[in-house]
Amino acid sequence: RYNLGSLGQILGILIPNSHRALDDARLAHAVFWQLYQRALALPIELLAEIVRHSEPLEWDGGWIFQQILRARPRQPIQPRPAHQQPYEGLFASEYRLAAPLTLVETPVPLDEDEVASILEPGGLFARYFDQFEYRSQQVEMLRAVTRALSKGEHLMVEAGTGIGKSFAYLVPAALWAIQNNTRVVISTNTITLQEQLINKDIPDLRDALKLDLRATVLKGRGNYLCPRRLEALRHKGPETPEEMRVLAKVLVWLHEGGRGDRSEINLNGPAEREVWMRLSAEDEGCKSETCVSRMGGACPFYQSRQQALSAHLIVVNHALLLSDVVSGSRVLPEYQYLIVDEGHHIESASTNALSYRVTQNDLTRLLQELGGNTSGVLGRLLTLMKDILRPSEFALLDRTITRATDLAARLNFELQQFLKSIEFFMENAREGKPVSPYGQQVRILPATRKLPDWTEVEIEWDSANETLSLLLNLIADLHKGLSEGLERLGEEVEDTLGNLASIFRRLSEAQTYLNGLVSKPDPEAIYWVEISPTSNRLSLQAAPLHIGPLMEKYLWHEKNSIILTSATLTAEGEFTYLRSRLNADEADELILGSPFDYENAALLYIAKDIPEPVDANGYQRAVEQTLIRLARATGGRMLVLFTSYAQLRRTSQTITPPLLEAGIQVYEQGEGASANLLLETFRESDKAVLLGTRAFWEGVDIPGEALSVLVIVKLPFDVPSDPIIAARSETFDDPFNEYQLPEAILRFRQGFGRLIRTQSDRGVVVILDRRILTKPYGKAFLESLPPCKVYPGSLNELPAIAARWLNL
Repeated sequence: RYNLGSLGQILGILIPNSHRALDDARLAHAVFWQLYQRALALPIELLAEIVRHSEPLEWDGGWIFQQILRARPRQPIQPRPAHQQPYEGLFASEYRLAAPLTLVETPVPLDEDEVASILEPGGLFARYFDQFEYRSQQVEMLRAVTRALSKGEHLMVEAGTGIGKSFAYLVPAALWAIQNNTRVVISTNTITLQEQLINKDIPDLRDALKLDLRATVLKGRGNYLCPRRLEALRHKGPETPEEMRVLAKVLVWLHEGGRGDRSEINLNGPAEREVWMRLSAEDEGCKSETCVSRMGGACPFYQSRQQALSAHLIVVNHALLLSDVVSGSRVLPEYQYLIVDEGHHIESASTNALSYRVTQNDLTRLLQELGGNTSGVLGRLLTLMKDILRPSEFALLDRTITRATDLAARLNFELQQFLKSIEFFMENAREGKPVSPYGQQVRILPATRKLPDWTEVEIEWDSANETLSLLLNLIADLHKGLSEGLERLGEEVEDTLGNLASIFRRLSEAQTYLNGLVSKPDPEAIYWVEISPTSNRLSLQAAPLHIGPLMEKYLWHEKNSIILTSATLTAEGEFTYLRSRLNADEADELILGSPFDYENAALLYIAKDIPEPVDANGYQRAVEQTLIRLARATGGRMLVLFTSYAQLRRTSQTITPPLLEAGIQVYEQGEGASANLLLETFRESDKAVLLGTRAFWEGVDIPGEALSVLVIVKLPFDVPSDPIIAARSETFDDPFNEYQLPEAILRFRQGFGRLIRTQSDRGVVVILDRRILTKPYGKAFLESLPPCKVYPGSLNELPAIAARWLNL
């Protein structure tokens, strides 16, 4: 998002096709000038506040805001203290409070035929939508969802591309929720689908059926800005360049209409994300009463949750779904009906949401946030309490905080020694060699904990753990003692105690996971140590071994009806694999094929003479030359899917110069460009090739001639040495066939599904991995696809055959 070309596009600047130094310099000047003009137009009070906060800090951005403030016409500045500014003026909001739903105990079943008539020929949809097409598979799915909701049953539906599954579940879900005054939660994996549902499909449904239907998006607490915590930061002032940078971003964002949702603002790196966490509604001190009494209901999280209480349909993401019920439903209101779209992702998304990761910087920042006598939360408490407590009480508080300061300093040193012992362990594990370009991951197993090198790790952790326990006990006593007299202490003390409770929770969480990693493992957890290939930083990580038991305990057994759907839920035509992963023993199943004519629309070309991936250099050269020749023959219009970012980068460097000479642009997924912007640029280009990794294997919708060729470079197997993959593989008798192969097939089917998106699409899918022909498992990949024309051919034949299939 922050590279020069992307900024130019966002600002509407004409971007030259060439990348000569002079063109780039002119573009940089135009971008700077537009940004400068936008900053110049900010309210003078806002500019003055940013400058005032930045002056004591070494923040690079301070200079430019000082220059902008000086360039403004002279006028009096009348800044108002942060605590005097009304909360409701900070946030742009269309918030309207509706009465919460009163849930019924005995729901009334839907009339299946009546619901089905909506999507049948001559029905309400046919009369409302000019381009509506009747699809028997869509009606069959709608009937199955209607029965599941009415009978209180669970259902898994594989709905092929083009069925229109969103409306197949939205229609019965909406009617069920309205008829029974109840909530239906709809969970998605991607923001793209979430936005499509809430901004397009649900409004269309509401209009077509003339329904009084309320729907909202609800996210985890950490996604919302807390006005109270923002006020506290503005009042005390930022203490670090990172805090200053985030504060400036937030103030400008809110001025330009920000609604307090993190997705609207760009945060870079762990330091900025850490500051955001301290500003978010992820705060033990946050209560509904606080939002109403002190903020007039202006809190974005409070507003979102109030809307959810009155909504018939609540759209969430997979990450929130399971983590919320596991943590005691701190976000989602009570619900009994759940639809999980993009259901093939529920295991991986839940794994990520329930995983834990900590670095030395994380621990250091946490202790800095705690502070001591003169800094951080403890220093703030001491300052605030000086004029409130009696001298004897204050002296006791001073001694307690001094003790906490000493313990925190000792803990910081001991944690550094602990992490150094792990670094030494990792160095020995790689036999003193440098960290590879792919980084280093070491699983911590029972056998690992018996190694001599690990003994030193345990000794260092025991010291740190003892100090950490003393510090946590002291913080708990301090918080309890001050909280008992909260009524007379005031709002600032209340806020500071909330921050102290947050620090206590995060330190306790770190202690639990680090205890598990070092010496007291949870048998249902996976532990590993990782060194990043980019930053060379050490991180300690943990993840759940199984998601299925959690799904069973908190969802399958607790909810009246769950519908799980996706275009890819089966492997080799069976639900067996997904059932076992998700403990979905009681769910009914339904497989619905795509209405598209793949036999006439899609050519599957398998390169039978390409070297196998094990011949790394020969294989890579063949991939590069094939992509160049194929792109020239088809005029680009090509999406290339990789399983490795390193291979993508290497390929891009080789193929870009010759393709640019042929007038074909090459766009690549990378750290500097947003996926959505890349896709939009690719769609609008006449001749282009887009190179992508995992994010582009699914959720990419490019109908029409903009995408005519899809290349799958390698069969998408997971890396067997990945700690989570390795640990889960060990739970199978035949890990390859029972786990790794089904996972790869699901991803392969998703990749294939990128090509044909409408009835009129026509294209070529190229497989540059001949293992699909030579290995016994290759047949399983081919049989997982819809019927289409399969052509095993040579690399030399490919360009001409592809061009002929596309009528070029």
